[in-house]
Amino acid sequence: MDRAAAELFLAALFVESTPERQEALRNAAKAARSWEGLRESLESHGVLGLFLANLATAGIEAPAALAPTLAARAGEQRGADQRARLGLARFLAAAGRQGVEVTLVGHSALCFELYPEPLRRLGELELLVAPEHLARALRAGEEAGFLLSEQALPAWWHRRTHTALTLTPASSFLLPLRLATRLHHPSLLLTTREPEVLARRRRVAHEGHALFLLEPLDGLLELAVALARRAGEALLVSGRRHLLDAAARGAHPLRLDLLLDLRTFLEARHGDLRVTEVLARASEWGAQPALRAALECLQMGLGFLPGAREWSRQIAQGLAAAAPPSANGSAPAQFRPDPVERLPQWLRPSDAFLVRQHALPASHGPQALRLARARHVAAVLGHCALAGAAFPLALVVRRLERERRRRLWADASTPQRMSDVNDAWRTAAARAEQQKPLRPRTIALPEDAERVAKYPDRYLG
Repeated sequence: MDRAAAELFLAALFVESTPERQEALRNAAKAARSWEGLRESLESHGVLGLFLANLATAGIEAPAALAPTLAARAGEQRGADQRARLGLARFLAAAGRQGVEVTLVGHSALCFELYPEPLRRLGELELLVAPEHLARALRAGEEAGFLLSEQALPAWWHRRTHTALTLTPASSFLLPLRLATRLHHPSLLLTTREPEVLARRRRVAHEGHALFLLEPLDGLLELAVALARRAGEALLVSGRRHLLDAAARGAHPLRLDLLLDLRTFLEARHGDLRVTEVLARASEWGAQPALRAALECLQMGLGFLPGAREWSRQIAQGLAAAAPPSANGSAPAQFRPDPVERLPQWLRPSDAFLVRQHALPASHGPQALRLARARHVAAVLGHCALAGAAFPLALVVRRLERERRRRLWADASTPQRMSDVNDAWRTAAARAEQQKPLRPRTIALPEDAERVAKYPDRYLG
């Protein structure tokens, strides 16, 4: 993909339409001579539906050779969105019968509220359950048609290593789910206390079933942390260049759908988020570097509407004032995608992290700080030793559970179970078709000069 097509991609990354944004999108569409590779990148980042909707709003027609393919792939994205919602509803119904509280987290948690229709792909939903409820959550997954594959490690391994496990659907009408027992991996060095975060969450309803979402401030910081964790340290703080690279490559670690979520969230709700409360909550989480880097990336790469622009400027100033001084005058996001890559940073945290994590008094001395650092290093080494020693045992347990998992898969693939899922899919598809808004079709006629040149009046003379 050339630079002009990448600029067209970035110009279409908005939900709240304004005349200025529509004009910028028209100019980018005129400058893009070739749309080669644009469909693959849009689909990989999950914003193909949004791209087509903004093109229609701005009165832009896609190239005739590409328009049918874009429309067909957008229909497949809407189908995948419906499959994800159906799978979530089935899992929530089974979890309610098992007495398990489910919290939707991750990059798809805000899709239900940010977008008026499925403009952005939901993707793989990540569900958070209490560690003591993991066994019951797995039983709920089996009841709903989500199972552990033969290649998956045992559930206790993921619980001990604080990683999410993937539940694979037995039906093609469903999408996989990711089940986690911890909000963040400890190697991220976040100081938030998960019981307090879960106590602030909101209860909502999805298809008549109970579902919990994070409180808006916690959701904002969770989104910034997820963006920084996926992108790493170098891709958020270097201006617009990396955004153009991400638009040109669908597999780029800088995820433009996460940037879109953060931009849409701030433009829609910045009026309800007080600057002082955001700064205090970011300090409580220890997520100032991630929030600062995410806001800088948005300000330099995509921009905000006037109200959100002033709000983000005040947040950036507050974060910069509270940031510790550094040698080069900058403070990059202290995150990397892989926990193994974060191990050196995990072993040598800052003094501020140790003070917050161990709740040291304000008058603590060097001895207390050294003791807290020794306890932290011992905990990290113990975690790594446990993961290394338990991995061979997890492989043995997986081998012993193979026959049981095969029996579960055979039971979930029976015609009766498949018929139940198919009926639920048809019902959900019919309901979505009835709720689809009617849009009048418009015909774009060519200009007078172009019409005369291409379609001369054969009846004259």
